[in-house]
Amino acid sequence: MSEKPIVPVVIDTNVLIPSIYSYTNIARFVYEGLLVLIWSNFTYREASEIIDRLAGYYMKKPGFRAEEAKVFLDYMVSVGRKVSDMPEDWPCVTKDRDDDNFLWAAIAGNAEYIITEDGSHMLALKEFRGIPIGTPKEFFRWVKQAHPMSKE
Repeated sequence: MSEKPIVPVVIDTNVLIPSIYSYTNIARFVYEGLLVLIWSNFTYREASEIIDRLAGYYMKKPGFRAEEAKVFLDYMVSVGRKVSDMPEDWPCVTKDRDDDNFLWAAIAGNAEYIITEDGSHMLALKEFRGIPIGTPKEFFRWVKQAHPMSKE
């Protein structure tokens, strides 16, 4: 028997939406309760808009359709941890103000990790106030070290 960790994370929409559409390990681990999605109204709206924008692209690939992706997003937020939207006076950290919303959510929701593919702004930080920032691959490497599973 192994004890599985439950890790609160912020998932940038550039990872979240492809993960939902293709049901990658990120989406699967949220579904299984191993990851807790930290989100705000801003991040939910952005995710919904991107689901719609990418619907045509993902229609040609195996996996979820837009309607199913929205249902899955709604499930993820229903079991996730909602935080307030970023205050207007929150200081600018990145060159893209929208990215600052993910940093805010990480602090407000006590995230252990920020998962992103944004090499221009987010990944360049490497961490924010002690919270590591990395790609999905880096996250899975990190989580194995930060939360080793005990085996009995």
